[in-house]
Amino acid sequence: MSGGGASLNRGNSRPNGGWSNRVSSPSARPSIQRPSGSNNISRDLNRSGNRDFNRSGNFDGNRSINRDVNRDVNRNINRDVNRNINRDVNRNINRNVNWNTNRRVNIGNVNVNPGWARPGWGVARPWNAGWYGGWSSPSWGWWGARAATWGVASLATAAVINNAVDNAVSSNATYIVVPNTDYQLLYGSVQPSGSQGVSFAVTADGSTYQLSADCNQGLLDGREPSNAAEAELLNAACQVAFGSV
Repeated sequence: MSGGGASLNRGNSRPNGGWSNRVSSPSARPSIQRPSGSNNISRDLNRSGNRDFNRSGNFDGNRSINRDVNRDVNRNINRDVNRNINRDVNRNINRNVNWNTNRRVNIGNVNVNPGWARPGWGVARPWNAGWYGGWSSPSWGWWGARAATWGVASLATAAVINNAVDNAVSSNATYIVVPNTDYQLLYGSVQPSGSQGVSFAVTADGSTYQLSADCNQGLLDGREPSNAAEAELLNAACQVAFGSV
């Protein structure tokens, strides 16, 4: 086609703007590589972050835990030990007060199997008996005030003590456990002393003691019982010696 019309042929001249072979320079190209400074950032974060976390979390935490645990454990152990020691010491002192060492006897020297300590022992006792007991609460003058202090209303009944002796005799046991105590009364050792007194042997805390009692006045070794356990011991010995069966 000729003339002034448009031509489809590509021009021979290069465009003047917008293209340059300089765009191929490294700084002008996009890159998928991470910035060179990221390694330093991660390293710094990990180093400082982990160090602070470990130091604050583990060191301070362990120190606080150990301190609290040790404090609680020591406090609880000391409290329990002191409480148990004081309780046991006070209980033993109260129970054995005035049981002097010269009252201790060798159990091998105690007659625990006299002739009357057999089935039907109540009738077999070779002395006057049957007068002790018979009251809902002891008639001892000191009983009311002391019982209120101890928080007890009554002592073991004759039936309870008699039944304990019956069981001991039938099983060939030499002692009965005094009700509401851990005393072991060697019932065969019970012997009258006059018309209202009694002597007997009792085992407590691994030792055996020879004691005496006044069943009419309610005295143990010449004094009023210092606690409910001693009152139970006095009552049991008097019941075996003089009680009705």
